[in-house]
Amino acid sequence: MTKEQLRETVGQNIRAMRVARAISTEELSTILNITPGFLGLMERGKRGTTFSTLHKLSDVFGEPIDSFFKHTEETSYTESQKLREKVGSLITGFSSAELGLVIHMVKGIQRMRDNIENDS
Repeated sequence: MTKEQLRETVGQNIRAMRVARAISTEELSTILNITPGFLGLMERGKRGTTFSTLHKLSDVFGEPIDSFFKHTEETSYTESQKLREKVGSLITGFSSAELGLVIHMVKGIQRMRDNIENDS
């Protein structure tokens, strides 16, 4: 694996873990004490990171450090992950009541999907 491929793998894993936990780039960059722009460059594999930052990420995500170096299809940045990130950014700043409404709406969509699948 080349240096560039390694940076891309680490970046994809950081992004996938961040999106899976619905953490915005602004929130994570604050925790890591870096700018959101630099975090974006890391996630796109354009900039590397330090062991210290990986250690902080490991703590934040509750994942072992070696998980950032694993390349699997699941960690590739997909359209689905882009959409999840978009949803996360749209709900940033919502109140608890507003988030509750979003959860209620999503559960309704899940029930509709399940009903359609069961009718097929």
